[in-house]
Amino acid sequence: MTLPTLSSASRILAVLCLLASLSLTGCGYSLTNNQPSILGNGSSTMRIREVKNATIYPWINQIVRSSMYDEITNRNIAIMTGSESADYSMVIDIEKFTISSRVLGTKDETLEYTVYLVFNATVYDNKNEQVWSSGSTGRSRSYPVSDARLAGTQIANLLVQKMVDNMRNRF
Repeated sequence: MTLPTLSSASRILAVLCLLASLSLTGCGYSLTNNQPSILGNGSSTMRIREVKNATIYPWINQIVRSSMYDEITNRNIAIMTGSESADYSMVIDIEKFTISSRVLGTKDETLEYTVYLVFNATVYDNKNEQVWSSGSTGRSRSYPVSDARLAGTQIANLLVQKMVDNMRNRF
C-alpha cells in the first residue's frame, strides 16, 4: 500500500491545525455543549409550566413552546417532562409579536414578511424560587416566505436558540 504524497503546503497546514487543536485543549477550551448549564449536567427534569401571550396571534404560543422544548432537549440542558414534580419549571411570557408584509408581488401576494418577537423565559426550581431569567429578549428579521406562520416559526427558533445559549453560558 502506498501512502499519498502531500505537498509541503498541505503538510504545513496539517501541522498548524494539529498545533492549534492541542493548544486550545491545553488552555481549557471546550465546546459549550459539554459545559454544565444553569440546571446542572443535563440530568434534571424541566417542564414548561405556562406560556403567556399578550399578542393577537394565538398560534405563536405553541411555536415558542415546542421550539424551547426541542432546543433544551437537543442541547441536553434538561430532560423535558410534563410532570408537575419536575425539578424545574419554565414560564414563557410573549410580550410582543408583530408580522408585516414588506415585499408584495404584482398580484399583491406577500413575498417577504418582517417579523418582530419579544419574550422572556423564567426558570423556577421545585420550591418556586426563581433560578434564571432571560429578561426581555427580542429579535427582528425579514424572511422571504409567503407564509406568516413559517416566518413566525423561523424568528421563534432564532430567539429560542439565543436564550438557550444564555442558559448554557453562565458568564
